[in-house]
Amino acid sequence: MTRGTAVGGGIWVILLGWRWATEGFHEFLLAQTLFLLAPLVLVPLGLPLTAVPVRSGRVSRLYTLARVLLPIGALALVPAFVLEPPWQVRFALGLPYLLFTACAALHGLARLAGRSAFLVEELALDVALLFLPGGAVWMLAWLGDFSFLGFQGLWVLLTAIHFHFAAFGALLLVGLLGRLLWHHRASAPRAWRLHPVPAVGLMGAFPLLAAGIAGNRVLEVLGVSLYMLLLPGVAGLLFVGASRVRSGGVGRWLLVGSGLAVLGSTTLAVLWGLFRPSLVALPTMLRFHGTLNALGFVGLGVLGLRLLNPASRANVAGVVFSRLSSRGRTGPRFFERLAPPDGRQPTGLVDDFSEYARPDFDPLRVDPEVRRFYEHTASYTLWVVPDWKPGFRLGGRLWGWFARHVQQLVLPSATNLQRHGVKGAIVAVDDGADGRERVRGWIRTYESDGSPIYVAAYSSHVAGAMRYMNIAFPLPFSNMTSILRLDHDAPGGTGLRLTSCAQEEAPGGDQGVYLANPLLPLRLPLNETIWVWSAGGTPATEPPCDDPAVVLRARHEMWFFGRKYLELHYFIQRVGEADPA
Repeated sequence: MTRGTAVGGGIWVILLGWRWATEGFHEFLLAQTLFLLAPLVLVPLGLPLTAVPVRSGRVSRLYTLARVLLPIGALALVPAFVLEPPWQVRFALGLPYLLFTACAALHGLARLAGRSAFLVEELALDVALLFLPGGAVWMLAWLGDFSFLGFQGLWVLLTAIHFHFAAFGALLLVGLLGRLLWHHRASAPRAWRLHPVPAVGLMGAFPLLAAGIAGNRVLEVLGVSLYMLLLPGVAGLLFVGASRVRSGGVGRWLLVGSGLAVLGSTTLAVLWGLFRPSLVALPTMLRFHGTLNALGFVGLGVLGLRLLNPASRANVAGVVFSRLSSRGRTGPRFFERLAPPDGRQPTGLVDDFSEYARPDFDPLRVDPEVRRFYEHTASYTLWVVPDWKPGFRLGGRLWGWFARHVQQLVLPSATNLQRHGVKGAIVAVDDGADGRERVRGWIRTYESDGSPIYVAAYSSHVAGAMRYMNIAFPLPFSNMTSILRLDHDAPGGTGLRLTSCAQEEAPGGDQGVYLANPLLPLRLPLNETIWVWSAGGTPATEPPCDDPAVVLRARHEMWFFGRKYLELHYFIQRVGEADPA
């Protein structure tokens, strides 16, 4: 536990004891005290677990700024809630905390944008951070004694509490619990498979509950029902997680206490939210439901997971992206102004295919013709046959209009099974202008009219024991970067697979398709896999080819939000051996 969390916890305990001993502890004072538990203890306890280290060993600047702003904002709230100065002073004292929550939300967006794979447990942490500014806004409405969305007085403060505990705290706990279950997925596979259900459900339950309380009774009942169904499941997962912790430390028992507390608080929530008039009075809800949730479920659970500190499986930030971009159009002449000063002349997409060797990938097992293609790409020509999937052909035509306008990523026509001849050229690119190492461009144009299909800058980078192919497609003021990992096409096979998809055994790799820009690289909901085989090693499931000049075959699969929208079938020949027709 950090010093800041210990100091905040000490202040909160002193405040609680003082109010308990000297004042009538009515619901207003209890609500204020419960709220202060969030900025003084809960947020400082959980924020370090959302840090994303970069390859240099440092954390992101947004996270560092949030860590600086948090103690300032949290400590400023103490006199605002305790001393009861004029509302103008109270409002001003709440502004630093609002600034912190805005920075924390941006940190959550940066985490989400830079992640290479869809990881439910990490998404829960991102969404938790995004809820914090909402809680700060309701807090400011309370401090300024404003009416907000038809609510005023105690209801405003209770809403701020819900944003911090039912939204931020619950999702923080569920996300961290997902990390713990991932590490114990071998001994608790069913719990690991079930974890996404409450994680995703709780991300939607709180917005429904908030919208319902704002005036839509149907949404309120739906939100309460989701909490009623999901939180007992979270309790069960907490018990499973605690049972899998080998050490006999206090963290295990804190998880058990958290699970027991949420069962009690959920029962009270059901009695309050599903019946009108409610079967439980508001003071009772605040004293028991609020206390069980804040101190028991969220407090004990997050503290226990902080002590256990399960590691994230997300990728380490800091992928080196190309700095290349266009000012409008890319076109086949894009690289002419980017020639390197040393005059080097690459012949292929890689200088030496053996550089991609690693314990589970042996380049010497790959067919020699495939290896030669990547080292001497300029010695080959190809033609491509598109296979657009139903439901995406209209989208393909719309994208084609934009792509032809910017002269980049002009995918073959949505007319399926039409043959398109493609010419290619390999050119050197200045590393200083690009920002990566040993960059070369591969320009592919249609033989029919010379228009570009792809204008791409190829490089590679190493992360851990893995070398990735790093491909940038310059776009207006940005570029689309595809980072591919190389694998054998099958156990014992001589073909090659290049993919942006995360692997089950290594979901935290750098692979992915990103929109790279100076502000914030964004992981796109796109994926691609390229299979390359020698003509003789092509699977029988591929379209037949009776052209003896074809020495290599390839299949390029593309997905959008997990749905395959296009397959490109490539037929590759050596230059000089191609059919003149």
